[in-house]
Amino acid sequence: MKKTFFIVAFFSLLVGVAIYFYWSKFSNPQDEKSFTTPEIGALTKIVLKDRAANVLELSKVDSAWFVNGKLPVNPVALNDILYALEFMYADYPVPANAVSNVMTQMIKNSTKVSLYKNNAEEPFKVFYVGGPNHQQDGTYMLMEIDGEAAEKPYVVSLPGFRGYVTYRFSTLKSPWVSSAFTKYLPDEIQSFEIEYFQEDKESSFLLSRENKGYSVQTATAKYENEAVNTIAAEQIFASFSSLNFENYYDSIPEQDSIVQNLHYLDLKLVLKNGVKHHVSVYFKPVPKDQNPLFDKDGNTLSIDNNLLYAYNHDSKTFFNIQYYTFEKLFLKSSDILKK
Repeated sequence: MKKTFFIVAFFSLLVGVAIYFYWSKFSNPQDEKSFTTPEIGALTKIVLKDRAANVLELSKVDSAWFVNGKLPVNPVALNDILYALEFMYADYPVPANAVSNVMTQMIKNSTKVSLYKNNAEEPFKVFYVGGPNHQQDGTYMLMEIDGEAAEKPYVVSLPGFRGYVTYRFSTLKSPWVSSAFTKYLPDEIQSFEIEYFQEDKESSFLLSRENKGYSVQTATAKYENEAVNTIAAEQIFASFSSLNFENYYDSIPEQDSIVQNLHYLDLKLVLKNGVKHHVSVYFKPVPKDQNPLFDKDGNTLSIDNNLLYAYNHDSKTFFNIQYYTFEKLFLKSSDILKK
C-alpha cells in the first residue's frame, strides 16, 4: 500500500513539474512569440541597432521623449512605434520551408530592438525586426530569449492594419527628430531680436515689452511705445504660437563655406520665464545636380528662393525652413516703427 502511495505521489510530482514548466514557458514574456508589449507606460528607453551598427536611442525623461538624449522626438514617429509595440502580435510562424531564407535575410538586414522599463539598466525584452513578407501584410520578426535567438521567426501583424511596420523601427535619425520650434502664446514672450548680416545694420532691431507697451532698440537709437507699430509688434509675438522647422540634418553640404559666406540673419527669443531660443539662418545654394531654378524674369537662381538653412543653437542641429513660414519674422526696423 505504501509502495503504491509513493509511486502515485512520485508521478503526481512529475506531472506537477511538467505542468509548471509548460505554463511558465507560455506565460514568460520572453517566449518566442511575445511581441505584444502592454507595458507602454513603463517604457523609459528604446534602443534600435541595425546590421550596419547604426544605433539610435529613444529615452524618456519625466514625460518627454528624446532622440539620443538631447533632441525632442517627433510625436508622430513616437506614436507609431509605441502603438506597434503595444498591439502588434505574432500572426503565424514562418513556414518551415521558408525559415532558412527568412533567417538569411534577417542576418543581412534587420534591426535589433531593446526595450527598457522603469529606468532599468538591462532590457526586459529584445527582438529583431526584418522586412515584409511576400504579401506585404506582415513583418518578419524574431525574439531573443535569454540572450539567444529564438528557434523560428514569426510574421507579425497589427490589428486593423494591412502592411508592414519595418519603417517604424528605423535607425535613421531624421524621421525621429521633432520639427517643432516654438508653441508659445504672445503673453509668454518678453523680447524678440533679429540681427541681419547682409543688410544695413540699422535694419536689425530688438523688440521688448516695456511696462504695458513695447520698445524697439536699433543700432543707433531706442524708441519708446508711442513710436512703435503696436500691430506689427503683436503680430511678431503671435507668430511663435506654432512655428516649425522642416527636414533635420546631421550636417549640411559645404557647411563651413555657407556659415562663413551665406549667413543671412539671427533670431533670438526670450520668454518671461527666462527661457531663450537662438536660431541662425543661412541662404541655401541650389545644388549643382538639381534642376535649375528661375526667377520671375527667367534668370537662373544660384540661391533657393523657397528654402533656407537654419541652425538651432538650442539643440546644435541644422534644419531646412520654408521661407514663407518664417518670412513674417523677417522684418526690418522700419517695419516695426510708425511711419
